[in-house]
Amino acid sequence: MISQKRILAARANGALSRGPKTPEGKARSRNALRSRRLTECTVLGNESREAFQDLFHFHVDCFSPLDDVEMGMVEEMASAYWRIRRNWAIENYLVESATAAQPEGPGLPRIAAALSELSAGPQLAHLQRYETRLHVMYQRALYNLLVLRTAKKRSEPKKSNVSTISSVSAEPNEPKEPKVA
Repeated sequence: MISQKRILAARANGALSRGPKTPEGKARSRNALRSRRLTECTVLGNESREAFQDLFHFHVDCFSPLDDVEMGMVEEMASAYWRIRRNWAIENYLVESATAAQPEGPGLPRIAAALSELSAGPQLAHLQRYETRLHVMYQRALYNLLVLRTAKKRSEPKKSNVSTISSVSAEPNEPKEPKVA
């Protein structure tokens, strides 16, 4: 068990800390702050911050952003993905509520009547437009990420084959003899 004296000393030393010193530590700290801000902007009070963080880190692991610009695109994708799922949950809730308000009977006709009622008002149309907008945001961020990576690959200097001289003295344009089995 750690003594009280040691705990107090650790707190005092921690209070003197001025943050990370190494470039790697600074980058981790900056990424943590950026991730926390994204969570605050995207996740509502009754939603799971941990689930969003898992989704965000899944996107980071999947796309491995190389710089802040790519990280911004990954953030936009994670945020749009999260909001699409929220939109689906809202649509599900509206359909279930409208279905529950229908007279008793077989399930499919009740759902059809509920959807018919919902489509008469603006709610369902707004949700569908919002989902489309979020899907376009996700796809655009993904497309831009891929375009940026392609542009970066083109701008890198190409490696020359001059230094890789083979000990075989065959000319490059000479036909090779087929192997007979």
